[in-house]
Order: sequence, then C-alpha cells, then structure tokens
Amino acid sequence: MTETYEELLNELKETIKKIEDTSTGLEESIALYERGEDLIRRCERLLEEAEMKITEVTQG
Repeated sequence: MTETYEELLNELKETIKKIEDTSTGLEESIALYERGEDLIRRCERLLEEAEMKITEVTQG
C-alpha cells in the first residue's frame, strides 16, 4: 500500500505528540524519534517526486 504525503505527515504529527508526552519513556522516545526520521525522509522523497512531475509538466 502506498501511503500519501498527508498520511505520512499525520503519522509524523502523532509521533511528535508521543515524544513530547512526559509519560513516554526514554526507550520509546528513541524508537519514536527514529520512526520520525524515517517519516521525514519519506515525505521529502514524495515532495521531490512531485516537484519533478511539476517541472516535467511545465517544461513539456
């Protein structure tokens, strides 16, 4: 299943909320941080792909 940019962004927001929650333990925070980094990379990749498509359409 391909996730959309919006889905990834929503998951990232939820991940950040969990990290900021004072009841989240250190180990879980580290795991969430790593997940957040992955989500950011995936969002950036989708944005780069969208930018390339827009460039192709406007120049083609």
